Amino acid sequence: MSEFKIKHIGIRTDSAEEARKTAERLAALFDLSGTRETDTAVWAGDLFEVMNSDKRGPRGHVAMQTDDVEAAMEALKAKGIGFLEDTTRRNAEGRISFVYLDQEIAGFQFHLTL
Repeated sequence: MSEFKIKHIGIRTDSAEEARKTAERLAALFDLSGTRETDTAVWAGDLFEVMNSDKRGPRGHVAMQTDDVEAAMEALKAKGIGFLEDTTRRNAEGRISFVYLDQEIAGFQFHLTL
């Protein structure tokens, strides 16, 4: 059985300004290593990705880390879970390193990652 842990949580906001304020508040609240901005998000440490875009999930996403994405996919397939094939990323060895599940849970989309 694959083991999972939360790698980060993606939180959707309505604007870049709201994303910035939210990330700054989370970083200060949880003593994270500050914030950094990308084109679509402001990160609070490595734990919160505060998005200013309408990417996956109406509320955001949860990144689930596992040592073997392909084994985790097989375990989840046995539970009836499918995957969004167009989100699949592979590492240099050709093994799957990232993929989104094909469903939302409570407004969040989940993805597997190394």
